[in-house]
Amino acid sequence: MFSKSLCIMSVLSLIMTAQAKARPSEQPQATFYVATDGQDNWSGTLCAPNKQKTDGPFATIEKARDAVHRLRAKKQLTKPVTVLIRGGTYFLGETLTFTPEDSGTENCPITYAAYPGERPILNGGKTITAPWKTYKGEIMVCSIKSAENGKWNFKQLSVDGKRQRRARIPNTGYYKIEKPTGKCAFQYEKGDFKNWRNLNDVEAVILHSWNESRLLVSELDEDSRIVRFVDAKARHPINWSGATINRYYIENVLEGLDQPGEWYLDTDAGKLYYWPTKQLQNAKIIAPVLHQLVRLQGNPKEDKYVQHIEFRGLAFSDTDWILPEKGYPDCGDVGDIVEPSAITLQGARYCTLRDSLIKNVGTYAIEVNGYGNRIIGNEIYDAGSGGVISRSFHDERNVISYNHIHHCGVVYHSAVGVNIDDGGGLVAHNLIHDMPQSGVYTRHWRTKNQPLGRRNQEQGLIIEYNEIYDMSQVLDDSGGVFVRDSDIVIRNNLIHDVYSQGRCPGWGIYLGCETRNTKVVNNLIYRTTESVHVWYKDRNITLENNIFVEGKRGQINYQNPRNLSHENIVFLRNIVYYTEPVAPLFRISGARSAPTESDYNVLFCPGGCITRDAVIQGMPDVDTWEKWQKLHYDTHSVVAEPLFVDAANDDYSLKPDSPAFKLGFKPIDISQVGLRAGRPEHD
Repeated sequence: MFSKSLCIMSVLSLIMTAQAKARPSEQPQATFYVATDGQDNWSGTLCAPNKQKTDGPFATIEKARDAVHRLRAKKQLTKPVTVLIRGGTYFLGETLTFTPEDSGTENCPITYAAYPGERPILNGGKTITAPWKTYKGEIMVCSIKSAENGKWNFKQLSVDGKRQRRARIPNTGYYKIEKPTGKCAFQYEKGDFKNWRNLNDVEAVILHSWNESRLLVSELDEDSRIVRFVDAKARHPINWSGATINRYYIENVLEGLDQPGEWYLDTDAGKLYYWPTKQLQNAKIIAPVLHQLVRLQGNPKEDKYVQHIEFRGLAFSDTDWILPEKGYPDCGDVGDIVEPSAITLQGARYCTLRDSLIKNVGTYAIEVNGYGNRIIGNEIYDAGSGGVISRSFHDERNVISYNHIHHCGVVYHSAVGVNIDDGGGLVAHNLIHDMPQSGVYTRHWRTKNQPLGRRNQEQGLIIEYNEIYDMSQVLDDSGGVFVRDSDIVIRNNLIHDVYSQGRCPGWGIYLGCETRNTKVVNNLIYRTTESVHVWYKDRNITLENNIFVEGKRGQINYQNPRNLSHENIVFLRNIVYYTEPVAPLFRISGARSAPTESDYNVLFCPGGCITRDAVIQGMPDVDTWEKWQKLHYDTHSVVAEPLFVDAANDDYSLKPDSPAFKLGFKPIDISQVGLRAGRPEHD
């Protein structure tokens, strides 16, 4: 088994290699060049200004785009075009937009790429240069005229490229609602809320089971300890019975600015308060102006696509998010898709975003609407929502592979690593970790704020060779892979450390809400609240040749509401190993939820609890292994130590004499999972 640190070291090694400086004798050739010291009235055909500084690269990518556009308009697009962009920060005054007229062709694609060894940054913010003075203790303050009277109400701040945290209380953990007093009000515990001077700007982030609301205060009574909020029409109000007592935290309050790295903006006075982590005279402080950096805008209804454009080796940073006037209700489900995404491919086909970095953005990093597009080898972190959204309405899949997605969902906690919001696709060889909800997610149910349900199911969705860990860090009812749809293959994934925060478990694989025609094969899953959830009228599901280890509350959960049942659920040649005798082997909502077939499995709990104790939960009059087998389940299965090579160090490969092999189990090779083996040259 590879450790997390080894995997991260490998990624850093690849990045360092890619950023090695090119020798002067190896200066690459391109059609056009862009540089921070260029000028848009130059030809853009030199990589550096000439000695007389009368010609050289363009200053902006927009100018290079327009030059490519002219080639196409004059029918001079006769070979592939490359625009090389020198290192440095390019502050965008508006969203960089590409239309069908800016497209390439299959034989003449257009590439916007980083100059070898350099990393150009497309930045949606502007630098704060106002003078600082001491406010109180370590807290500094500056006045920003352009931010007075709410004219520039930025909600994010980065210092030297690192996102800083809006002032919040408590600093760690959450408050708990003492008692709901209505859909938009609750009684708080003494001292948690106060009549702060900026109370109307305070945001209370209420955590429901699988999503959250971001509410604005309308009234506070300190005597009764009742706080009321502007009615944002949340689908899951504060007194919703489907969740445990809500947890919450308070953000954007000056009185909560009490540790290094926190900041607060007084939008009336235009004053920025900040507790610096270093000397401010040496710091580069940026606040976002744009909500979207790049947009490819096609029109599929008229068969006009943006196509054959590739972006490679670039960095994208600093966009903002918008809080609705009455607050953010909740997404109604899972996923928290809040428009716009930082990079949006709308009506795009055969376009690629490769080997790039997206960070410090306000919503999802990338949104792809089209087909045949490729999101490959990118790193995404510190996104306000999740990593990648994909929608495809064609036979050709979008491919999302070899990406490193982590520490997202900073603002919208229900966001996920990869969100297949419509169509199918290929989600492969990604490394996804440290997310507040799920790793990979797809759905078919419509919601108020997410009207599109997945429709193009016939395309099929393949989720394979992904490494996913440390999910459900804020919310519940989540999974490493969480699917709620049809025609899905989930295979050869490594998923671990998915623990819930409250009532609803975190699952390694969550087959929810009418999942159909789906195969779960060759996955290794360990350390979860429960290993697998088969939930809500699932049909035609096969779970075969998987390893499930250490479900804290239970192992395999076949569950339905009282009026529904499963159809054709098959559980074959799996290994289930756990050490908590109180965590049932199978949790089943009666016979209507039981699998059609369960056999040839290796099941083990040290101390003999499987054959001795009640290990079946929810089946009337069937609670022991003996009674289970009398129903003709697991008649060929064995209760025996599976003989892992080194379980203490998470090596769950099998010794040659494992009893699983006699039952037809095939070894699971995880050496190619995630980013462990690097990326093939052809990708």
